[in-house]
Amino acid sequence: MFWARIHFRLTMKNAFSLWIKTVLKKNHLSSLFLPLLFCLAFVAFSQPNTGKKKERIGGHSPRQVLDLFGYQGILGITDQQVASYRRVFGFGDANRDGRHSKKEYIEDGFYLSKQSRQGIFRASDSNGDGFVTEAEYVINRMITDEAKEIFHKLDANKDNKLTAKEIIASGKFKDEKLAQAVFKTLDVDGSKSLVIPEYLRVWGRWARAD
Repeated sequence: MFWARIHFRLTMKNAFSLWIKTVLKKNHLSSLFLPLLFCLAFVAFSQPNTGKKKERIGGHSPRQVLDLFGYQGILGITDQQVASYRRVFGFGDANRDGRHSKKEYIEDGFYLSKQSRQGIFRASDSNGDGFVTEAEYVINRMITDEAKEIFHKLDANKDNKLTAKEIIASGKFKDEKLAQAVFKTLDVDGSKSLVIPEYLRVWGRWARAD
């Protein structure tokens, strides 16, 4: 049963990658395809269930917490965003093989710092094969760009940090205890304030969770 489940997830992940590549080549993500893409993305990024207890934040699942934040995911992406992501991906694909190697993206990249590129590459490489395909890159950009937009909206004093007080004041969570639990989970280093890199590490995990 365990191996059958693993095989199913891998089959769905491969099918998703092939399907999204076809859609991306056409540069079109119409509203007719978005619900299907959402479902496939949900399966593709789910981790195998090895008996590990699923994460709960204040009694809520990661998906429920993201919904409270107003996260849309695949349903919020536009054709223009996809075209922009693909164009940026192409700049780094030096040998035009449809994927970024660590050398292409981390060593030879010219966006942000090397440390930032390492983090982005690691987050984008969803299957851990040491390469980032165009589909993986687009999905990661979709997740992180919306997450950053939400972060900046919550950042009331515009100091590029988030506090528990700001999350509570946002009104996203009617239950203050839940807001505190969410903040505590996001605050990986326990500093009582969130910066974007640590926030994205947790958010990316939540967005790919079951």
